[in-house]
Amino acid sequence: MSFKTILRRLVDSTGATGAVLLASDGEVVESYSGTETELDLIGAHQGIILASIKDCAGRSASGAVRSVTVSTEKTRLVILTIKEGYYLVVTAAKACFTGKILMEGALALKSVEEEMG
Repeated sequence: MSFKTILRRLVDSTGATGAVLLASDGEVVESYSGTETELDLIGAHQGIILASIKDCAGRSASGAVRSVTVSTEKTRLVILTIKEGYYLVVTAAKACFTGKILMEGALALKSVEEEMG
């Protein structure tokens, strides 16, 4: 299954506005969006947040970071980590359920990792 198909299914199943798969350096591997126009830029910026959180978690010996949720006045962003430094960013409206994104995101991550080999 292609990365685009995996991202489309994730967005469609959760009501999210978009999803982007990025490499550790912030380079976009694939993205899918119904409405989000700056998805690539949003994804790259979330990589900076993820790196900071991973650094803090590493210092506290709390284990590897699996996900990060950011809520703003109008939106939610969910960052999910994948093997080899890759990560997935899902954008959603504030009313979207974060738990559903995390649950469906975990299934999407399995598919992404299978596709990566």
